[in-house]
Amino acid sequence: MIKPGTIVEFNRIKQFIHIKSLGQGGMGDTHLFKDETTDMLFAFKKYAPKDSNYIDEHYDRFVDEIKILFQISHPNVVRVYNYYLYPENKLGYLQMEYIDGVSIADFEPFLGKGWPEIFTEIISAFEYLESKNILHRDIRPDNIMIDKHENIKVIDFGFGKNLVGKDQDGRSVLLNWPVTQLPNETADERIYNHQSEIYFVGKLFSNIIGGNFKDFKFKYIIDKMIQLDPHDRYASFRDISVDISQGVLAISFTEEEKRIYRNFAKILSEYILSHSGSYEPVNDHNVILSRLSNLIRNSSLEVYIQDNTQLINCFVNSGYTYVPKNDILLSTIIDFYQLLQQLESHKQKIVLDNIDVRLSKIKVEISLDDLPF
Repeated sequence: MIKPGTIVEFNRIKQFIHIKSLGQGGMGDTHLFKDETTDMLFAFKKYAPKDSNYIDEHYDRFVDEIKILFQISHPNVVRVYNYYLYPENKLGYLQMEYIDGVSIADFEPFLGKGWPEIFTEIISAFEYLESKNILHRDIRPDNIMIDKHENIKVIDFGFGKNLVGKDQDGRSVLLNWPVTQLPNETADERIYNHQSEIYFVGKLFSNIIGGNFKDFKFKYIIDKMIQLDPHDRYASFRDISVDISQGVLAISFTEEEKRIYRNFAKILSEYILSHSGSYEPVNDHNVILSRLSNLIRNSSLEVYIQDNTQLINCFVNSGYTYVPKNDILLSTIIDFYQLLQQLESHKQKIVLDNIDVRLSKIKVEISLDDLPF
């Protein structure tokens, strides 16, 4: 019987077949390996700086990158599988997802995704990092890859930073892809925060699409992202995502999909009378799908759902007042659930963002008991 706190060492030898080198950099090399057991391909990043100066600091940064990557799980961010550290030699290896693709600078839309879809996935990735309080800090074309299935992958967190405690002010060294002008907060105060990342992502994207920028349907969003004054810029990637969702819903969905969404969203928003104290949405689409599935299963023999709170709780975490009348058709819930299941992840997000906007407009009632005096 193993006691809690016991250190257990798994030291079985695991072998990989070297396929080829993927590139070299100042902090080490990256190689492609094949796992003999699973036949999966992995990119191994070897930390071995060419410059022996500041070797302890650079090694600590490599360990920080590992810590950041193990917090991340998002389809548009590179996935890490394992790490191997040799602190006595200040060396290490990072086993990561192999991305078979090209830099965003070399990508040319053909028959698949266009620039609006690519832009949407980039914002989704950085919105996720923002929710984790992680700054990338090295936004350049080579660090945004597009794989052979045209999926965006944000890579290289070697200069990433987790904003916790005293670091919340966002003061940081500047490590980004060069631009002609820095945003005001960076140029004047050396502050680099999520609003700064919004600026650099916007500048990168407008540069990548070049002459097509005037015809880009989200140009108005880009224009706001690249304002030098942070007061004129978007406050968060979340705000950008909501603006994208509101603009996309009308164009990239079929009439039947829009009908199903509108029927469901209308019922849901009309049956919540008010939020109590504050509005706290459920932000995880997997949680929403799971709760909807449970609701459908528990009501499978009914024509109408028997408890409206079971539906509202799929989308709202906070308290609320609601219409108790049991006349919401189960078929309406099933149609919406099936729609969500069949949509691609970025379209799921658009639908849920639009529901979030609807629900956020419902009045919030503050109880007098909640007031301080």
